[in-house]
Amino acid sequence: MTVVGIPLRPFTGAEFPPKLALNRAYFDALEKAGATVLPIPVVKDVQRLRFHYELLDAIVFPGGADVEPGRYGAIPREDCHLSVMPDLDEVELALAKWALADDLPILAICRGIQLVNVACRGTLWQDLQVEGATGESHERSPRDLLAHDVEVVPGSLLARTLGRTHIKVNTIHHQAIRKLGDSLEVAGRSPDGVIEGIELPGHRFVLGVQCHPEELRDKEDWAARLFGAVVAAGAAYRGAHLPAVASRRDT
Repeated sequence: MTVVGIPLRPFTGAEFPPKLALNRAYFDALEKAGATVLPIPVVKDVQRLRFHYELLDAIVFPGGADVEPGRYGAIPREDCHLSVMPDLDEVELALAKWALADDLPILAICRGIQLVNVACRGTLWQDLQVEGATGESHERSPRDLLAHDVEVVPGSLLARTLGRTHIKVNTIHHQAIRKLGDSLEVAGRSPDGVIEGIELPGHRFVLGVQCHPEELRDKEDWAARLFGAVVAAGAAYRGAHLPAVASRRDT
């Protein structure tokens, strides 16, 4: 059994009580790849968060709210119309730093690629068009629309995982990586130069994509391969750490 964790998102509204939830497409994609998916709640107690983390063989950081600019040394811009969740940032940055330190396999999607970049001391464009990174909108609907190309770096882990160096992707984001984090490498770009893929050489499996492969899993083979790869990496991680994993899960 390969256990893949995925953090939930907090939701509040006048018409319903506070909730923790996440799009089902992530769960479906991981389960079809053979994973047992463990939802991770947004908790402020570090020991409780660490308990959930210790159960994992791999982790997926999904899409969601904007990372708070203060996390990467920037001042929030009102004209970028940010939507932030500070409690979520706290939880996911802790999980990301633990995973990176422990060589736990990571698949980072949309906000996730940005979150991992910030965890590695990188920065973000608060809004691609407002800040002049591109003149093209990267917020296109519907969610499974193949909106633009991505050129993948030949020989990269991303290229080997996808089985190709050119893909067409969906795009549902207004932010992206600005300054690349420490030791990260660019693995793919869109035609306008926006970073669409990253990886971390020297680690077991760290991949980030700016698109939403969970929405394409049933129509694009490369999207299914991403989820299969993180589950396989998680199984290898568990095999290499089996005595320690068994001990943690029995306590």
